[in-house]
Amino acid sequence: MSGGSNRSLDALTGLRFLAALHVVLFHFSWPVLASAPAWLGNLVGAGYSAVGVFFVLSGFVLAWNYLDADGRMETGTRAFQAARLARVYPVYVLTFLLSAPPTIAPSVAANGWMLASAKLAVGAVVSLALVQAWLPRLALYWNPPGWSVSVEAFFYALFPRLTRWLPRLNPRHLPWLLGAVWVLGLTPPLLYLVVRPDGPGPLDVQAAGLWLALVKFSPLARLPEFLFGVLLGWGFVRERQAGVARGSGAVLAGVGAALLVAAGMAGQAIAYPLMHNGLLAPASGLLIYGLARGGGWLGRWLSHPLMVRLGAASYALYLLQYPASEAAVKLERLLAPWVDLHTPVGWLGSVMALAVPTSLLVHHYVETPLRIRVRKALQPWVDAEGAQATRTVSPGA
Repeated sequence: MSGGSNRSLDALTGLRFLAALHVVLFHFSWPVLASAPAWLGNLVGAGYSAVGVFFVLSGFVLAWNYLDADGRMETGTRAFQAARLARVYPVYVLTFLLSAPPTIAPSVAANGWMLASAKLAVGAVVSLALVQAWLPRLALYWNPPGWSVSVEAFFYALFPRLTRWLPRLNPRHLPWLLGAVWVLGLTPPLLYLVVRPDGPGPLDVQAAGLWLALVKFSPLARLPEFLFGVLLGWGFVRERQAGVARGSGAVLAGVGAALLVAAGMAGQAIAYPLMHNGLLAPASGLLIYGLARGGGWLGRWLSHPLMVRLGAASYALYLLQYPASEAAVKLERLLAPWVDLHTPVGWLGSVMALAVPTSLLVHHYVETPLRIRVRKALQPWVDAEGAQATRTVSPGA
């Protein structure tokens, strides 16, 4: 891979940090934003939509790393799955354990040990198996951000099968396919807006209901965003192999970023289910594709070593946000006699001061070494696939 390609991949890594930060600010900056300008409150309040950026980006990067120009996967299925498991599971388990005390204590207080034990056992098994997103009532159980990891696990399971389907497509139809996938992603939220199966009432970030949860968290409902990224990434792989000149992504990245910011600032002018699911996939795609092409000044900024380092730790930051908030509560109590952290700025500052440095430490001392160890442990399983494939090929073929 050329130096330019490395820098572009670095820019996408830097983008991960901005998306993770947007989600964290959405969850924990509400007290600070009470007196902020409306446009800023709307922009930060749309942080939930950054998860959609992650889904598009995930599909794009997987296509970049694993597909050839014909849409076939350049590695074995087991090698791919081992790499994905080693990438996501160690930090996921760590944050599962860190989230155990604040999950267990309220359950026991509300239900007693007998009933709480049964509920906690079910929740733990569902969460560790990464299937909670399939169960709307449990999607946010234990460590709430884990629902999107559950969705990604489904994408990872599906990706090798997608690569058997892609070579059958005509690359000239990619623009139409992207449009069709986008419309498919908009179908669940549009149907929800028309039917309103959870009944009347305000439809914003505070809204709840079984059907809304199904639309928001179901892996099938979020699959089109991932497919959009995969198709876009395949198009980029083909473009790169064809030798299209690099450095033409500044406008694409700028337009994509501007659309995302403008949509966020629009606030309630855009229906919440649409913002949550799929509406911004084309804007995310423009930004990601533009950065992959170089991205101009935006790409240079996102590929700065500090941004890349923060982006590498963004997965840990995303999963650590709630454990960090629990630690911030305890820190407030500990420092109360000397420092008043029980203020909007103090609260947000303590969460960020705990979450960001801890994510860097977790990435360095937990995520990276355990990724290597898990992949090494799974290598015999990966090698067995190659040996089996060799045995099935006739020597005279």
